[in-house]
Amino acid sequence: MFRKSVATLSAVLGFGAQAASPASGFEARFAPLYASVFTEGGSFSGSAMSRDLKALEPLLTKASARDIFRLYYTEASVYGRRQMPAEAAQAAQKALAVLPTTTSTELAYPQFYLRHSSIRWLADAGDHQAAMRWVKHFQSQYPLPSIAKLPAEMRWDETRPIAKALDFPTQTQILGVYEDEGYLLHEQKRYREALQANQRLLPVARERLQALGRPELLRGLLTNMAQNSYELGDLELARGYLQQRLDIALKAQDHETVYDCYFQLMVLAQEQGQQQQARQWLAAYENLAQTNKDSTHLERSKQLGAELAKRSTNRSKP
Repeated sequence: MFRKSVATLSAVLGFGAQAASPASGFEARFAPLYASVFTEGGSFSGSAMSRDLKALEPLLTKASARDIFRLYYTEASVYGRRQMPAEAAQAAQKALAVLPTTTSTELAYPQFYLRHSSIRWLADAGDHQAAMRWVKHFQSQYPLPSIAKLPAEMRWDETRPIAKALDFPTQTQILGVYEDEGYLLHEQKRYREALQANQRLLPVARERLQALGRPELLRGLLTNMAQNSYELGDLELARGYLQQRLDIALKAQDHETVYDCYFQLMVLAQEQGQQQQARQWLAAYENLAQTNKDSTHLERSKQLGAELAKRSTNRSKP
């Protein structure tokens, strides 16, 4: 989570500037592809780029580990942008297999990026166990109590020919990894473990994000915790987390999240038989839509009102 555009990151790293050999057949064909992918503002056909990069793989038989890493890193990046998580994760694994560690400042951030991105790529591809292994990898390196010692944000040293990435991983990047743990457990229907993991994270995340001046980033974690609690049948606990999410969204003037909170709280109240409270949340939803002159949400408020009335009638029947 909370990652800078890979196009920008890779462009400043300048992979193409260190050709293995000026006359290399691989480099001659790879360099323009790399430039197209990673030059900021560049555009290309995703399917054509993946095909062209794949066509270079036979040239890797005599290539250095660096060149092999660069090709698969580029493939993973393109697949990631194309919303093809399984292919992105596979290419990332190939890159990391050939170069599992490095002392190169050129490759240090791309390695981190592939490991970090692999969590969600693998999760989206349905391989939750493999994704969790990467989560545990990061957690072993960066225990929860030590997150405050990490950099607040990334910086770049661009005073040298090849810009050097500084200060990573950041606090928000590693907080995101811990949040991914709860997400993965929830996706495996391990709701109690997910809630426990998120409860361990919440006080640290709250304190760190407040210190960083980014409390709005807590919304996702609170959403997850409300979902965990709901699945465990603890509707009151779910309501509490949703209320915290609503408070943050109101302060941030994040109207879409406010609408969603009103809706979720209305549903919870209705399921708990609190019809008056459910109507109050619906009224708050409608009032916000009227204030914002939002026709889409005004129409939805009417639909929600009709549905709420129908459910109330059904509940009252013997």
